[in-house]
Amino acid sequence: MEHSTTATHRSPALIVIEGVFSNLLFGSLFVWSILRNPFLALFPTWNDGMLSLIFGIHNLFVCAGILLGGQLCRRWPTRRVYLLFALMAFVGLAGFALLPVDRPDVSFVMAFILYCVFTATGVGIGINVVQSTTIPWFPKRSGAISGALYMALGVSSVLLAAVAQRLLPLIGVQYVLPVFGVMILVVALAVLCDKHSILPPRAEAAGPGEQTGLRTGEMLRTGAFWVLILWNICLRTAGLILLDHAASMAAAFGGAALSAMLIAPANGLGCISVGTAMDKLGMRKIMPIGALIMLVGGALLCLGTSNAVVQMIFVGLLIGGFAYGGSSSSYAAAVKNRFGSRYYTQNFAVSNLAMGCAALLESTSGTVLDASGSYVTVMLLVLILAALALVLSLFAGRVKL
Repeated sequence: MEHSTTATHRSPALIVIEGVFSNLLFGSLFVWSILRNPFLALFPTWNDGMLSLIFGIHNLFVCAGILLGGQLCRRWPTRRVYLLFALMAFVGLAGFALLPVDRPDVSFVMAFILYCVFTATGVGIGINVVQSTTIPWFPKRSGAISGALYMALGVSSVLLAAVAQRLLPLIGVQYVLPVFGVMILVVALAVLCDKHSILPPRAEAAGPGEQTGLRTGEMLRTGAFWVLILWNICLRTAGLILLDHAASMAAAFGGAALSAMLIAPANGLGCISVGTAMDKLGMRKIMPIGALIMLVGGALLCLGTSNAVVQMIFVGLLIGGFAYGGSSSSYAAAVKNRFGSRYYTQNFAVSNLAMGCAALLESTSGTVLDASGSYVTVMLLVLILAALALVLSLFAGRVKL
């Protein structure tokens, strides 16, 4: 792993700004949901199932990219890995301009390769290198910095979706993603113009003991890792269920637009506030608090859907979105705090298998909805997952989290 060779101290504000702007780029993946109907209009032989397949599988490629990023950072300078992210994302998104409209079958295969293999994998690489080279600079504020990065990631989905909606009538769906590809490349190169950007701190800059830690194999043999990752999988899966069904569920009760507006800022607020609170309280106390907040949200959603009370549903989404954001930011910081900075790049990559597990588990919620025909059953899954997370949090002290 590459370290800064010219300075042991950097401007904290500049480090955060570069990390936040990088995380804003990662939200380009979420623009896909805005482009679904325009793509169906451009390619009449495509259907919703085909587009859902691409969007569902891309999560696995993001996880693969995070793991790949961890391995690459062991062999390459971190700035080179960051450049690889920018190039892969640019190629993947810009390639949509080349889809042959008169050959929809070929276009679908190309779209899958461009979006999943190039863009999603590249973004996964970027997530790994940015998180693992930014958070270690702030040993006493890991939670707050992790919260800021994850908040930027959440906010980017809203901002970039708004940009995509403005671009659609002007340039057409086939050229929206290439615009985002160019934007990623330009911003990434601008970040790299700072020759000290995307570098982890040297040992003396990180603080006493910060450059110690467990190797990945040693981390995997601790009870602390398994309690932490299972807790995160439970809350992350619950959060993904809410994100997946929020719009359609609220539409069934007459408030789709409001629900979409509520859950995104709640997620961002949870990222920054829970991350900051973790710095003061520690992960041992944050774990049951996060589980209890999701439990309350799940209970309100169960009551709201069973009694058709739309206000209760909105409040439940707000609380659940807050808990989901908080679980993401506190988890990333806890991995660094508990297992050290020295091997954080690789440990962060492995710990993000939680993302892939949660995505696979969440995909079953659609089957549950089809089988039961009721959102009450789906929201009951959120309640059960939150309860499991609460039980797991009771072991936090025993495994020394």
